[in-house]
Amino acid sequence: MNHDTVRSAASSSSILVVDDENHIRELMARWLSASGYTVHTAGSADEALHRVRSDAPAVALCDIRMPGRDGHWLASNIRHDAPETAVIMASGVQEVDSAASGRRQGIVDYLTKPFALERLRESVSRGVEWHKAARDTRLWRETLEGEVAARRQVLSDAVDSLIIDNDADLDVLLCVLTNADREAYAHAYRVAGLAATVGRAMDVDAEELRRLERAALVHDVGKFAMPDAVLRKPAPLTVEEQNLIRQHPRIGSELFVSVPYLSAAAELVRDACERVDGRGYPNGTPAADVALGARIIAVADAFDAMTRPRVFRTAVSPAKALAELERCAGTQFDPAVVAAFKQIVQQ
Repeated sequence: MNHDTVRSAASSSSILVVDDENHIRELMARWLSASGYTVHTAGSADEALHRVRSDAPAVALCDIRMPGRDGHWLASNIRHDAPETAVIMASGVQEVDSAASGRRQGIVDYLTKPFALERLRESVSRGVEWHKAARDTRLWRETLEGEVAARRQVLSDAVDSLIIDNDADLDVLLCVLTNADREAYAHAYRVAGLAATVGRAMDVDAEELRRLERAALVHDVGKFAMPDAVLRKPAPLTVEEQNLIRQHPRIGSELFVSVPYLSAAAELVRDACERVDGRGYPNGTPAADVALGARIIAVADAFDAMTRPRVFRTAVSPAKALAELERCAGTQFDPAVVAAFKQIVQQ
């Protein structure tokens, strides 16, 4: 990496150098200042943490062995108090255990003294890039969360503006909410039809069957609160985006829990993305604690989703979709529901 590139990366980046040895601390500070960084120093972990809490730097370069609290203690506290600060650890001895422990704590790099100027520059430059990525991730998450909040309010206003006392009123609500996405409207009715057929085959009583059908019709409404940039992303979602998507069942459930005609269905909406093995969302509730109706919706929804094209993939055949349901029976889906569903589809 040439010096112009380093200076460009350093132009708005602050570095905190933490070392109890004055001459080493001042030498690293001079090196980094000459590269264009704004450098602050601290002679102890306590002093460093005070500086981090008052003005978090882009990078903290921390010695491991210091009197009193050591670099590992400092790194752990920085990760907690300033998660966007990249931490680089330095030590005068080759400590394999310390390096491994440091990486588990989210340390960006590990330097062994004595190190050359170029090695220091390379390490700090990597830390700055990590810091920028962490900051950008937070800003993106905040943007998405703000959009979700705004969209959620629009959904809530739409639900509050209608009197929903029967299936015709419910259809009006679906028409309003899916006005810009008619495939979502069709998907809701396909899933409701499949779910009701499976429910009858599994001897679900009439009252529970009505609850099942209503829940199936609105099971995806919470997704309308999701930003298009996430919902229609033609690539794998980031961890932050996945966490956002995992909120949609709870959002949908909370929209309907206060609507008398749909309040009984709200629980099924909330639990339709839970899994048999307890690895679903939003609560990670295992199947034994999830109503049968929610387990039925999960299978019907997955089948319809697989057999329809999506932004990120093409549709699969019904036979392949059934094979996937069977493969996931006992982990993602209730085996009894899958067996009933298969029998119905094959007929």
